Amino acid sequence: MAKSVLTVKKLDYQVADRTLFKSLELDLASGSSVAITGPSGSGKSTLLSCIMGLIRPPGGTVHVDGTDIAGLRGAALARHRSAHIGMVFQFGELLPELSPRDNVALAALLAGMDRRTAYTKAKELLSELGVPDAVSSEELSGGERQRTAVARALVNAPALLLADEPTGALDAGTRERVADILFAMPGRYACGLLVVTHDPEVAARADRVLTLADAALVPAGSR
Repeated sequence: MAKSVLTVKKLDYQVADRTLFKSLELDLASGSSVAITGPSGSGKSTLLSCIMGLIRPPGGTVHVDGTDIAGLRGAALARHRSAHIGMVFQFGELLPELSPRDNVALAALLAGMDRRTAYTKAKELLSELGVPDAVSSEELSGGERQRTAVARALVNAPALLLADEPTGALDAGTRERVADILFAMPGRYACGLLVVTHDPEVAARADRVLTLADAALVPAGSR
């Protein structure tokens, strides 16, 4: 049986007078993928922030790879996040002045990996994902930058891979190639993949599609 890499139970969260989550539940196992859809402002990105420990909800628990995020603070939280969570943002969020290899290796170095191993792993991942050598990441196309972001998210072999609108800034052809790569990751690296997206075609690639509506996650199409 695949182990659970993410377990969210009875999560509550409000912003001002709006209830974003009420007893929200989510479970994700290694080797599988979940896509979360929902209207803008429904709380999808906020949920990712809760999973990363950037927001601490007043109620409920979030376990990432068996550890309760709420029980961690400061450096301990940062170490757990770096070791167990990989994040892919909509616009890549690369350091433009650094090469693709430097961007990927930096994530490993910050996690405590030795320099030689970090650069070796970065080179291997970028080669596997088809990212060309470049002096700076500014030279890359949009799709190449996103593939670099995927490599950076994977370099520390995380149990959980998160992606926030990872294809939202890409053209149709590039979107398909990046989505192909992203949804192949759970099977290839035995991680869990959680994707937040407005794109129904991207969401349909996931093993499960959930909608965030009325402060809860429900199977897509059930409401």
